[in-house]
Amino acid sequence: MKSGLKYLPALCLFTGLVAGLPAGCQPDLGEDPPQRDCSGFGAKPISLAELKKYYPGETIQISDSLQWEAVVVSSDATSNIFGEIYLQDARDPQTGGLVFYTDLLETHAQAPFGSPVSVYLKGLYLGVSSGALELGGSFSSFGNLSVGRLPARLFQDHIRLHCESPTIPIPVLTQISELSDSLLNTFVEVGNVEFIAAETGLPFADAGTDVRRTLTDCFGNTLNVKNSGYSDFYAQPLPEGHGSVRGVLNTYRNRFELVVMSPSDFDFRAPRCEVRTSEMTSDSVLISEIADPDNLPEARFLELFNAAAQEVDLTGWELLRYTNANVEPGRTVPLEGLTIPAGGALVLSAYPEVFEETYGFVPDKTVSENGPADSNGDDTLVLIDPFGNVKDTFGNPGTDGSGTPHEFEDGKAERREGVLTSSPFFIPSQWHIYNDSGGHNSNKDPQMAPEDFSPGDHPSGPDV
Repeated sequence: MKSGLKYLPALCLFTGLVAGLPAGCQPDLGEDPPQRDCSGFGAKPISLAELKKYYPGETIQISDSLQWEAVVVSSDATSNIFGEIYLQDARDPQTGGLVFYTDLLETHAQAPFGSPVSVYLKGLYLGVSSGALELGGSFSSFGNLSVGRLPARLFQDHIRLHCESPTIPIPVLTQISELSDSLLNTFVEVGNVEFIAAETGLPFADAGTDVRRTLTDCFGNTLNVKNSGYSDFYAQPLPEGHGSVRGVLNTYRNRFELVVMSPSDFDFRAPRCEVRTSEMTSDSVLISEIADPDNLPEARFLELFNAAAQEVDLTGWELLRYTNANVEPGRTVPLEGLTIPAGGALVLSAYPEVFEETYGFVPDKTVSENGPADSNGDDTLVLIDPFGNVKDTFGNPGTDGSGTPHEFEDGKAERREGVLTSSPFFIPSQWHIYNDSGGHNSNKDPQMAPEDFSPGDHPSGPDV
């Protein structure tokens, strides 16, 4: 493995800002043997779910004496990862994980891949970036506190190995279309993928820089793979063929990406996709109902309606949510695998159990929390076709919906009967809006689930 010294100039610029680090920037190579202790730190145990509740919406320093049990699911042994250790919950990997930032070099010697560890939380900083939980030291930029790399000299004060030997973690098996925030920072195996044709034969990365290569499945869904130009294998060609890949699920600019540790993480022995499902567009697929029940937020949903006399395959289609006044969308929701029948509707929910209990049937697709089907009434929602065209829009990206014609807080937005064509721009007159405030031709009439909603039963449609 490389010494990592190529990183030092950039690292010095960064670590001078980290709390407790000398500006001289003398990183610890981590040569002392790792400490093992069967009892951990002897602090009060806490689950990952409980730890998440400590985050108040901004970066904080944890002041309570707490201990979290985790498993190391990353390794910097090939230098494709630097300054980061990915930890997932030891009890249940599907409850999620977090990234631990440190300026310790050769972290795999102190926290080997697959090792069970105790994390002492008191004094660490807790934050969230793009929906992913972070732990570490701190740095301040323009008065804003963020999670930074913990000084190497403090590493063993916060991470301690258990007595058990490391074992290879069992990855969560998934597909590109099934990725969700609950899997962030956990060890996954993504099946049925290959690198896009335009990148086959290229190296993993270019020397000295991070490069994101693109995986795709046979339906056109994509997932980036982050590769470092300092890794031991950066110059090797990307594997050809089709198969599965293991790594840690991460996020970058609100899109999922995979962090791998070695070319051996790829198993591409199957032939590449030869026939892809045909992609199609339509002006007859539109957003028809968006729900934010006053009495039960987890009964929220989003309904799509097909006003055409023929079914529409939604391969390659996506839904976007612009939260509040954000000018960049959050996580996209792929509609892969869905076909919307002629004159029919599809319903998306972030809480399928609550939805079924409330409305009496299972939603057509389960999507991520805080996404398009989980809006609290002041967000903008956009429907994109496979060719990147905006087909339908509710609201105005970059504008907080509060007090505007697209506010449906504690109510709903329902497309009027007779609207049979989608619109790339928001047209308020096409909607019935119900909320708790009134104004802008809306109805001040909070809506209650289930009686005030009709998921899957849009009244408009052609004779079919």
